[in-house]
Amino acid sequence: MVQKDGSILFRLRAPAARQVFVKLEGTAIPMQKNKSGVWSAISKKMEPDIYTYTFLVDSLSIVDPANALMRSSYNGTGTSMITVPGSPAEKWESQDTPHGAVTHHAFKSTVIGDTRDFYVYTPPGYDAKENKEYPVLYLLHGMGDDARGWIQTGAADVIMDNLVAERKVVP
Repeated sequence: MVQKDGSILFRLRAPAARQVFVKLEGTAIPMQKNKSGVWSAISKKMEPDIYTYTFLVDSLSIVDPANALMRSSYNGTGTSMITVPGSPAEKWESQDTPHGAVTHHAFKSTVIGDTRDFYVYTPPGYDAKENKEYPVLYLLHGMGDDARGWIQTGAADVIMDNLVAERKVVP
């Protein structure tokens, strides 16, 4: 939970654990256990951004079971994510603007001989029946990420929605 001052409160129920840390952006913060077996820790004040974290429970790294927001990866060792909001809202924060659509597609790669997936963002008001050309921006994920990375982690669709609404980019 993000606190008013920008620090983050982390909690994890693990009554049998002997030692728990939250690993936030590479820094391990020791957690304290209460009588109910809930561990907690508070980070320092964090600047507005999207952060990744995991819990280290008796040296075992786990994602936050109470947080559905995750950074995916090919190696299966995802990390939990948390957003510290800005004021005013940052470009990567969902705002009260018209939203485009993201569709998931798959194709058979003749080069690799494998089925590959990709995501397509179309801006608000896009109509496939119209004979209108749009500029294209290709975003490739980095090493260890997968095709979901630019949407789940990078919020590319949210950023584009906000930039289109501000008329800073052409839809």
